[in-house]
Amino acid sequence: MAEETEIRDTDIVFDCPHCGKNLVIDYRGAGLPINCGGCGEQILVPIPDGMQLNDLDLNQGEILQQLFATRRNFQKAEQEIASLRTTLTQMRETLSVMADVMEKALERK
Repeated sequence: MAEETEIRDTDIVFDCPHCGKNLVIDYRGAGLPINCGGCGEQILVPIPDGMQLNDLDLNQGEILQQLFATRRNFQKAEQEIASLRTTLTQMRETLSVMADVMEKALERK
């Protein structure tokens, strides 16, 4: 099933110059490098005609909202990293036990 994206009036809609995939990004992404969701190539988000980069300046409330969201995402990422490290340690221990069992089984033959 195709992924549907709600396009807002403030979004920039453009095609990847490498693969032609249709991309949509919030206007605050104008002029920033991103990786294409289709081919993975790095591209620059175009700046719409008539738009100035200082149009992207945020007010203090928006900056605080972004800061808090970034902190929450960072905390979630740290928790996921800790969980993955635990899983990796468990997998290494299991693999070590399995290698010992295999080695002993081969010695018996």
